[in-house]
Formats: sequence, structure tokens, C-alpha cells
Amino acid sequence: MRNRYLFLCLLFFSCISCNLGIHQSFWRAHPVDSRSTEVTPLSSAEFPLANYSLPAKYDCLILSDIHFGNKRNPAWQKAFFASLQKYRAAHSTTPLLFCIILGDVAHHGFADEYETAKIFQQRIADENRLPAEYGAISLPVYNVVGNHDVYNSGWGLWKQTCAPHRSSYYFETNRLGWYFVDTASGTLGRPQFYDLKAKLHDSPKAKFIFTHYPLYSNGIVYFSLSNPRERAELISLFARTNVKLYCSGHYHPGGYYDYAGFQEYTVKAFGSLGKYHILHVDESGEEPVFSVETISLL
Repeated sequence: MRNRYLFLCLLFFSCISCNLGIHQSFWRAHPVDSRSTEVTPLSSAEFPLANYSLPAKYDCLILSDIHFGNKRNPAWQKAFFASLQKYRAAHSTTPLLFCIILGDVAHHGFADEYETAKIFQQRIADENRLPAEYGAISLPVYNVVGNHDVYNSGWGLWKQTCAPHRSSYYFETNRLGWYFVDTASGTLGRPQFYDLKAKLHDSPKAKFIFTHYPLYSNGIVYFSLSNPRERAELISLFARTNVKLYCSGHYHPGGYYDYAGFQEYTVKAFGSLGKYHILHVDESGEEPVFSVETISLL
């Protein structure tokens, strides 16, 4: 019985490794400390909205876990663009200012998957140009890297394809700091953690955090940050530095958790579930107000 169990385990991991890269089924060639040690500010070219006076109320498009290359996922693109066009027509008074993709645009980390992701993101940008008062520029698209994105040594392809071509960064709007961090290896790593900690303490603004791995994914260890100490430190840090939202993907069914000081939204997957999300933001008061709306393509 024991030998049979070992055989099934070996067969399972062998099947995984054929698709995801034999050594990367067990470890990553590009751990987080080689990808990201510093949360860097975006330039005005990378965040062109910095050149304009932003509205108090606006929307942000959020997608996660697209998994281009996974043949089990439906081809949602036609339905998605039709749905987004319909949504925008019904909410024309509230501008859509940018798009955030929370990792796993690719399933295996292959070049053809990244080419599809590039075309998809460009279409989002081109078909949702900002109003004339913001220069009629293409909708900015911002990415964080997911664990599937770095399979088969896909990190280099992700960096070439996915704006702003780095995995850890931030920008600011009127009353908010928007922070994007690299958890594709299931951890921030200590250098990135300490730099994020310093950046959060330096800013008095309310803050949003965007990344791939959840803090808590319904108690399922595989879908949460792997280091319990790091998770506890982050929760404490966020409570002390005016973080309002921690937004992640990875756990496809999604979830919501209230930590009293801040909220965690794990958004539902685009690829397997046909869901996308609109983050509604209101910065008109002393404290920013936000909500997350889920839209289904089914």
C-alpha cells in the first residue's frame, strides 16, 4: 500500500513537472530576493495620471488568474470585452482610470502565452482610453507577478511583457498610496519586506496593497503566504500604517476577511470562473472609501 502511494505521488509530480518545468515543480530558478528587494516609485511616464488633477471618485478594473495556455479554461475574451463595454456605458459618469492584473497571466510561463497576454492587455488599454481631460491616453495597465508566471523560467518573459516591467513598486493618488508587491514565490522575502515596511511608515496616507498570494485563503495553507511569521508581521504592519485594503488573487474561489484595521479581498479568478472586478474609490472625504464589485461573464 505504501509503495502504491509513493508511486502515485511520483506520477502526480511527474505530470506536473512536464508542463511547469521539472525543477520548478519543486523550487524556483528566480526566487523573490533576486526579483525584488525594493518597492520603487513609478515615474510620471509609468504613471501618467500623475500629470493630471484626478477626480475624487473613480473606478479601477481588476483581473486575476487569467492563465493563458490552460486549455481547461474557457475563452472569455469576447464575452469580457462586451461586458466591460456594457458596464462602462452604464457608468459613464465615473471614469475608469487604470487596470490591475494580480498575477498568473500565463499558465506555464511559455512565450506564446505571454504573446497572448500582451495582445490582451494592449486591447484593454486601447479600447478604454481615458477621457480628453486626462490626455485621451490609453488606459494604464499594472501587473504583479504570480507563481505560474515564473514557471519554465518565465520571469524574463513576464518582465518584458507586463507593465510596468518590474514586480514591486508604488504610486500615489490624492489621498492614497498604491503598493504592488512580489509574492510569486509565496513570500515577500526579507529585503522586500523591510523596504515595504519602511515605505509604509514613511507615508501618512491611507494605503492599498496589491499582490498575488492571499494572507488568508479560507485556511488552506497552499493558497496563503507560506511563512506564518511573515504573515503575522504583515498584519501587524498594516494595522499600524493605515493600510485599508489588501487585494490578492491565487485562490480562485476568492474570499473576504475583515481584520478590524483593514480588509482583505481575494478576488475570483478570470480564467476558471469568468469573473472580473471593479474597485470603486471615493477620495472626497478625510478617509478614502472603497468597495469591490464582482461581475460575472456567465
